[in-house]
Amino acid sequence: MADDLPDRVLQHLEEEAFLRSQLSVTESDYREAVNALVKLAQSDTSGSRAAAQVLLSLYNGSAWHMDLTDLGVLDLTNLQYALIAIRGRVVMMKEPHGMIDNGAQIFEELGARWQHMNTWERYADKYTD
Repeated sequence: MADDLPDRVLQHLEEEAFLRSQLSVTESDYREAVNALVKLAQSDTSGSRAAAQVLLSLYNGSAWHMDLTDLGVLDLTNLQYALIAIRGRVVMMKEPHGMIDNGAQIFEELGARWQHMNTWERYADKYTD
């Protein structure tokens, strides 16, 4: 068992390096994705709701929950932006509002616009006495 320890450690390190390469994201790509999703969330299309949920749940996961099935309404370009934003938040550990100019204000406005999607509003009937 001890003889194969170096091999197992090496295998683990190789697997981790592979996964990191698959999940890598640049600040530039993350910023572009957030900007594109903000623009979509501010519009009035079928993808607006999905874009808003992605952004707001990455911003504050306790207050905003993403219905993952809503990703299906996004075209492939915006789905890619959503996945890049998710990777950026997780891998880079940077909040999306910090990636764009006036991010705090923009996300506050998104929260107000999509208030009905806030978890307290969305699930209110489940918490009433």
